[in-house]
Amino acid sequence: MPDKVLTRERYGEAFWRKHHEAWQQSTLNQREYCEAHGIPLKAFGNWRAKFKAEPQLPTPKLFVPTSRPKSYP
Repeated sequence: MPDKVLTRERYGEAFWRKHHEAWQQSTLNQREYCEAHGIPLKAFGNWRAKFKAEPQLPTPKLFVPTSRPKSYP
């Protein structure tokens, strides 16, 4: 009878990005989130570091007028 080989399932970037975004919206810390979803904490942390190192898009600034236009009653 052949021996069973334990293998780790490999997940792609989309899988980890989805979990990273869901974790950010949750109230759980990393360990709690990983335990609740059955994912490896070490791998989650590695992907989190990768996502954190990505260049961030600048957040749009809201235009707030400092005075009313003259045509305003």
